[in-house]
Amino acid sequence: MFEKFSDQARRVIVLTQEEARERGHDYIGAEHMLLAVLRACEIGSAATTARALTELGIDPPTAKAQIALTPGTADNSVSGHIPFTEQARKALENSLREARALNHAHIEPSDLLLALTSTADDDPETPIGTAVTALGLTYERLRRALRVGATYQAVPSVTPHFTTAAQQALARATVEARQSTESGVDTGHLLLGLLAREDGIVYPALRALGIDPQQLATEIRHRLAREE
Repeated sequence: MFEKFSDQARRVIVLTQEEARERGHDYIGAEHMLLAVLRACEIGSAATTARALTELGIDPPTAKAQIALTPGTADNSVSGHIPFTEQARKALENSLREARALNHAHIEPSDLLLALTSTADDDPETPIGTAVTALGLTYERLRRALRVGATYQAVPSVTPHFTTAAQQALARATVEARQSTESGVDTGHLLLGLLAREDGIVYPALRALGIDPQQLATEIRHRLAREE
């Protein structure tokens, strides 16, 4: 089944074993998987899940510290296979269903967390149910937060470019700074650059507010001169 997991989700599975070993448990339960997902968020290997939790007001390191599990007595000093509980296996199986519902090519940490919250709803009296309730996490809230994040990521990233008019305004701002013997272009110079030529946006907006563009330019130059 793990061939369907993304690299990030496989990392979570490795962390589940570490969480069980650190607590002296000879099994991997759904609660260990929850701790592993939170740990992955904390170390930056589950960014999408971390953003969704932040959207819900949940801080992964703080949430992880709030989950208290009874220490076990297993000697896990020697590396070896730690079996998953039936509940944990069910969560793993359900994570595939969650991935398909969200059109993910692979099972992601977010799919694991959705499956874990669903498991918690089904078994509220178990350690995973108690932990999820303590965090104030619910399946529907998490799913909505993940959808918001997916929508945000789907918006193409566009780097705006300066139009010819904007470039001319910047060039004029540089000229204004040199004429005032300034070593840098200040906000006043930028505004003077915008006022250097009449356009269809700045000038009409100023006039609509009862401001004469030329008088504004004169006032800015006076103020710049006083600061020299």
